[in-house]
Amino acid sequence: MLPLAQLPEPLPEVRSAASRSGDRIVIAGQRLTGGWQWQGQRDDLPEELWLPLDLLEGQLGFSRLEDGNLEWYGEQRPLESIPQRPLGDEVALEVADWLAAVGVRSSTRGRQLLLELPAPLLQRLRRGKGSNAGRVVFDLDGPVFVQRLGSDLLLDLRSNPGQQRLLRTLGLQPRQTANGLRLQGQATRLSTLTLADPWRVVLDGLGGPAAEAVRAQQQTPLPLSHPAVAGLVRRGLVLERRQVTVGVKPLEVLRAGGDLPNLGLKLKPLTMVGSQQGLRFLPQLARPAGAVIGINGGFFNRIRQLPLGALRRDGVWLSGPILNRGVIAWDQDSALQFGRLRLDQDLVVNGGRRWGLGYLNSGYVQKGLSRYTRAWGPVYRALSGEEQALLVRDGIVETVYASAALRRGVPLAAQTDLVVARGGAPLPAQPGDRVTLRLRANSMLGESSNVLGGGPLLLQEGRVVLNGRGEGFSPGFLRLSAPRTVVGSGEGGTWLLTLRGSTGSDPTLLETTLAMQQLGLRDALNLDGGSSTTMDVAGRSLMNGRGSSPRIHNGLGLVPG
Repeated sequence: MLPLAQLPEPLPEVRSAASRSGDRIVIAGQRLTGGWQWQGQRDDLPEELWLPLDLLEGQLGFSRLEDGNLEWYGEQRPLESIPQRPLGDEVALEVADWLAAVGVRSSTRGRQLLLELPAPLLQRLRRGKGSNAGRVVFDLDGPVFVQRLGSDLLLDLRSNPGQQRLLRTLGLQPRQTANGLRLQGQATRLSTLTLADPWRVVLDGLGGPAAEAVRAQQQTPLPLSHPAVAGLVRRGLVLERRQVTVGVKPLEVLRAGGDLPNLGLKLKPLTMVGSQQGLRFLPQLARPAGAVIGINGGFFNRIRQLPLGALRRDGVWLSGPILNRGVIAWDQDSALQFGRLRLDQDLVVNGGRRWGLGYLNSGYVQKGLSRYTRAWGPVYRALSGEEQALLVRDGIVETVYASAALRRGVPLAAQTDLVVARGGAPLPAQPGDRVTLRLRANSMLGESSNVLGGGPLLLQEGRVVLNGRGEGFSPGFLRLSAPRTVVGSGEGGTWLLTLRGSTGSDPTLLETTLAMQQLGLRDALNLDGGSSTTMDVAGRSLMNGRGSSPRIHNGLGLVPG
């Protein structure tokens, strides 16, 4: 009898890593709302861990460096090289190995993600000297999370009374709690940097007006009593926190406003000066503008730190509108107007062929031709792979730039226009050609001195006009429940509003629209929301969408005058 043929070795079992996600995060005991995604079979060792970039910066202590790298405890990685994916309304990065290398313990419990580090001991404080006099270095015996919670900066470490007294002499307001050392009023005033070998946290921005402002804030903890606000309240400014219920969902609403001319207040875009690339905390935009009250503004690309919508200040387009989305528009002495806006640009070469230019000073990158002016900043650098461009000065094509020069950066002088071709689009002209640039808006909104874009438009003249698909928003975005920021007008005047779920789920866009109707608004525009949602009153953060003070691109403020 012949022996049975030997069976082949079984194929290795292919098992896909289990995927789970949730909307609650606990960082060193602090409970936050925020999305996360976990890849892996175990509950205590992720193969992949996806966290929002805003959370990494605002709650863990990651720092964005000027060269575009992301830094955390001595390790730097080019931001664009880190795997990215959308996570709700956020951009998430994969950071499992990075957190593990620093010693972070990650685990899941249902829809909750837990991130933990042993609370280190503060061994020594060192004050900077000379040009670094505004710096203090914390020498630690281990790494620590650096969290921005409302107006406060929280470091989950252990300190002694002597160290706390030294911090008070530096103009800080330390408070040691069971959850760590809390520096009151410093979330948006101090910049931070983390270092390893040995473990250190560096705080920059001590002293001067910031310290005085913190002391003033401690003396007048209620915004209604703040000297910059109290007089406005007596004249009729409304600053209130209230609850509205849409269906069965209770929503917390924070609103500020009223009859602005009678209050002696004007609406003003809060923007950066000199360049449209970068992000700032809302107080950093509000203070230079003199804004007593501010909210975050329009959408932006958090990775590239560039605007994604209409932004016009004092008659200058800092960023053009996209996708016919909703905007507000106003002149110095005119009523606030609401609608949708599109800009049409043409370039006519030698009086003959007409070429369409898709976007003006925009971080919205699409195939075709776009235009950039000095309002974009002193230098333009390529925003996509292969680009070419021509520079127009006084109606004449002066220079043609290839992709290598655009990657290095080309200067944008006053009274020049850079026409950029992307996605294989041909350049419309050559050096020496005479060209004419024409710009026109599809409505009178584009003629106003100030324009701020967002979307979708929620209410117009008392009617619900919510049409997110028509404004180019994705179905996923339209279904989201998220904290919201809204600008509106109607009963009582002009209103800046932030809202979120008061006991659970945050509002959808439709629920936000219905809440605005309950509050008596006739016109309302949704602005950027989610983790960007924030309201600042006299330098104090009153509402943050997801618990931390966010960096944003632009805002909207109420300014005396």
